[in-house]
Amino acid sequence: MLRKVSVVVFLLAFSGALMITGLAAHAWQAEPATEGHGGMGKQGKGAMTPENRLKMLTEKLNLTDDQQAKIKPLLEDETSEMQSIHNDSSLAPADRQAKMKQVHQSFTDKVNAVLTPDQQTKWKQMKQEKMEKYKGTKGDTDHQ
Repeated sequence: MLRKVSVVVFLLAFSGALMITGLAAHAWQAEPATEGHGGMGKQGKGAMTPENRLKMLTEKLNLTDDQQAKIKPLLEDETSEMQSIHNDSSLAPADRQAKMKQVHQSFTDKVNAVLTPDQQTKWKQMKQEKMEKYKGTKGDTDHQ
């Protein structure tokens, strides 16, 4: 039973990490605690809506209005697809993880097509920093 709970917790954490595509951790570090979350600050993981993600991307990557208009539906689609996969109880955990990875890669490719080369470089760096932080925290929780 404990092993099942551990697997579920891990899958939820992993899917959450994929959904925020390496951007949310950077945003939580950079955004003031009182902005948009009623003072929740870094605790507002669930608050990373497509709108909030777009706002953060706009600020960090200096997106133009045209880029924002193109990226917003991509964020909405990715969120919807990830939620559907997450809620599909017929999928085995490995299949769920593979589908989420595929959706995330498709999303990344589509966003990169909208970004300038400089923005792509900065976004890639942001995602790498998030993954390094995630791997560090994941290592800490493996021993509990």
